[in-house]
Amino acid sequence: MSKPRGPTKPRGEYAELSAQLQGLCMTGKRSNIELRQAKKEAFKKVINYMTLGMDMAGLFPMMTSCANLSPDDVVLKKMLYLYITHYAASTPDLALLTINQLHKDCQDQDPTVRGLALRSLCSLRIPNLLEYVVTPVSAGLDDRHPYVRRTAVMGVLKIWHMSPDVVEAQGLLQHVQQLLGQDGDPQVAANCLTLLMQVQGVKRLASNKALMYSLINRIKEFSDWAQCQVLELVAHYTPGSDAEVYDLLNALEDRLGVNNSAVVLATIKVFLYMTLSMTATHQQVLERVKEQLKSLISREDPAAVYAVLCHARLLVARAPMIFEGDYMAFYCRSHDSWYVKQLKMEILTLLASASNVYDIVGELTEYTRDISADTARQAVKAVGRIALSVADVNGIVERLLLFLESGYDHIVAETLVQLKDLLRRYPDLGEVFSMGDIRPSGVADPEARAALVWILGHFGQHIDTAPYLLQPLVEAFGSEPQPVKLALLTAAAKLFFKKPGESRKLLGACLAGGLNDSDQDVHDRALLYYRLLKQDVSTAQLVIAGDPNEPQQAMPFFTDELPQEAQQAIFDEFNTLSVVYQQPASSFVQSAQYHAQHADEYDAPGGAAAADAPGSAGSSGAAAADGGDALLVDTSTNLLDSVQQQEANLLDLGDDEPSSASLAGGAAAAAPAAAAGLGGLLDDDGLGGLDSLMGGLGGLSGGSSSSNGPGQQQQQQQQQLQLSPGFKLMPGVFQERWRALAPAEQYVDSLNMATLAALAANDHKDFCGHVGQANVYTMACGGAAPMFKYYFYAQDGPSQCLFLVEMVVATASRHATVTIKSDAPQPLLAQFVAVWKTVLLGFYR
Repeated sequence: MSKPRGPTKPRGEYAELSAQLQGLCMTGKRSNIELRQAKKEAFKKVINYMTLGMDMAGLFPMMTSCANLSPDDVVLKKMLYLYITHYAASTPDLALLTINQLHKDCQDQDPTVRGLALRSLCSLRIPNLLEYVVTPVSAGLDDRHPYVRRTAVMGVLKIWHMSPDVVEAQGLLQHVQQLLGQDGDPQVAANCLTLLMQVQGVKRLASNKALMYSLINRIKEFSDWAQCQVLELVAHYTPGSDAEVYDLLNALEDRLGVNNSAVVLATIKVFLYMTLSMTATHQQVLERVKEQLKSLISREDPAAVYAVLCHARLLVARAPMIFEGDYMAFYCRSHDSWYVKQLKMEILTLLASASNVYDIVGELTEYTRDISADTARQAVKAVGRIALSVADVNGIVERLLLFLESGYDHIVAETLVQLKDLLRRYPDLGEVFSMGDIRPSGVADPEARAALVWILGHFGQHIDTAPYLLQPLVEAFGSEPQPVKLALLTAAAKLFFKKPGESRKLLGACLAGGLNDSDQDVHDRALLYYRLLKQDVSTAQLVIAGDPNEPQQAMPFFTDELPQEAQQAIFDEFNTLSVVYQQPASSFVQSAQYHAQHADEYDAPGGAAAADAPGSAGSSGAAAADGGDALLVDTSTNLLDSVQQQEANLLDLGDDEPSSASLAGGAAAAAPAAAAGLGGLLDDDGLGGLDSLMGGLGGLSGGSSSSNGPGQQQQQQQQQLQLSPGFKLMPGVFQERWRALAPAEQYVDSLNMATLAALAANDHKDFCGHVGQANVYTMACGGAAPMFKYYFYAQDGPSQCLFLVEMVVATASRHATVTIKSDAPQPLLAQFVAVWKTVLLGFYR
């Protein structure tokens, strides 16, 4: 007969640690040293499990008992305080139990324990417990030990972030201001400066002349980080005279020679800012700091060298003449990191001038033999950029053309990309340009193949075999990447006006492939070219290829070149990440969430609309309580005009063939071929084949309109969908109409993971902005996994009919349920559904 089992003991890490800590609360037969070591090992396990996400809050009584039994062990105190602060926010009751323990430790004899306890007390971050924090912090500001005072100053900052009113009422800010001017410990003064810069602002502090001079006189006592803060403050100080400027520069000149690159850059910022209004002195400052920059970029730390090079690039762009004689300092070293080499080559392109251009190009040519393909391509790109900026272009072009004979695919590819930009800047070079034996089908890189296709189309009149070189790519149109497809469409259209007889079938095949392509951009460009050619050949030639009687226009600048305004904005933020990113801080720093900025402009539709809408769950109260499903209103009004409206205004789909008499000047000879070619691009039925590929865009009929009688054509024109741009609908009206209307169209789409990520990207505003381009505006959007919800509305201008759309996305099943409600007649509804599906198709990944 088996024995009855007793009560089972709990198993697992939590139970094991609980039993171990209970045993450690009793001394037993172990020595004090063994007991302390066992406690440390147990505390380490608790911290380890805590960081892994396991709930260890229940061990609080045993943790505090073990630590209190060894009051002089600072290591145990540190781990206990880490444990307490971790669970304070999630377990306020536990934090309340720790107040007495922390208050007691704030009066300990050991200053390290006092400082640790004070830091932990301020780190609880619970507003309801602020009254227990203020008194120890105020006492810590007057503590005899500097470590405790440093901790107390930072505690004031933590309190200010939770409740600025408490800091003002208790006079803590005035106490800190006194410490800044009177405390003899440099780190205490540095912490006070950090606090006041955040609370009062840099400009307000910089207006205090006495404070500025005091900090400058003590700057050598501060740590490197504190020196950077002092120098940042001095950079915003406005001297009263030129003599004062020179005094300040002399006082800070020794900071240019320190070992820390951050201090050197901060000092350079002070020198540059203070001499902006003194042109001659400013130039002397640039000459002075040049040597420091050269010294810093010769170091072996790649991260620091990269940051210094970014600032050097900014200064070189502002004053290239100052640095052009020292171009050899920016030559790449064999052991430089790839990103450092890339940045150095960018600087060399800025330094190129008539006096050093061939030396720089010769050095860059050596880099094209680098074992790294990316570095070699960057060298070719640098040579191309130099060719765009120097006066003696022919010598650089000859060097670029030699790269085409290198035999390396990556060098040939980058050379073609640079030649395209060079020909855009200097179109006269197209008359003497020769590609040799290079064929587009033999270029593997998509960007380079697209560049070569553009060259063949733009300068096809000088290249006899241009249409035949493009033929293999057109035959494989569907398998080409998007950039090549777009380039093929444009090149075929340009060649059609220059060599109509040889390019008619080429253009027809490109348009057929483009109109049937799944990529929205390719489809839209093919449709635009077709409609332009269908409407008027001479107008199409002016739009696509330009006026043949006018000389080709040179491209004065490119979009990747930073304008002067952007460079000035970046210079105003010198010694910040703006210089590294080459963007002003406003472009990558957001002060608030996207939806929060507009939340007060409209009231959200609320739970009523969400609850009554098909597919949504819960009542209005539940929807309001659930923050994950709450819908946030998007009130953006800067939306683009409707794509369909633009097509209706610009292009016509009539059946009249373009007349040869409509062509003028040099295009007259191409008109008969163009008219004949467009009449039979795809089949023998005229334009019916192309019309059938239009897929309902903009509510256009799917087939040829020649079979409709006059009455039917008038009826179709009266029922043509024209969505109103800039239409606004109030949330209350939306809710009322949504309840009143029955679903007119419902369907479910399957989504992939890429589409789900794109929908949620940028707080859903990318998707809402995409839909808004079709004049379908956002009433509400938001939510988080497992459900996203979107509500849209639109209005047909002529009929004033409303279209309301609900889209509910279930992330788990990856399905989107779309419900459309409308009071429009069936023809208009069908057109809107087609437009809506086309808009979604353009966003789906």
